[in-house]
Amino acid sequence: MTKFALIAALLLSLSLGAAAWWQSGRADSAESRAATLARSVAALEASLTQRAAAAKIAVERAARWQLRAGELDATIQSILTADLGECADAQLDPDLADLLGRLRSAD
Repeated sequence: MTKFALIAALLLSLSLGAAAWWQSGRADSAESRAATLARSVAALEASLTQRAAAAKIAVERAARWQLRAGELDATIQSILTADLGECADAQLDPDLADLLGRLRSAD
């Protein structure tokens, strides 16, 4: 009887050891997956931060270009409406006339 009890205890111990080993492997796998997901979240957050910064820079750049375009329009208008006196009938250089025409047509 004692022999059967020892065999049963041994089998129970081996079963519990195998179950513990199996659970340990599952826990390691879950920890590994959690670490992978944490790195993915960190990478996505960094990407989101970078995209927000890029969008802010794009808005600032567009504002600067809009301001510069307004300044250039004002300069072109002042050139076109300037009182040139006796030079008013002079021909513009063809390249300059083409450039001014393209700038005005871009509006």
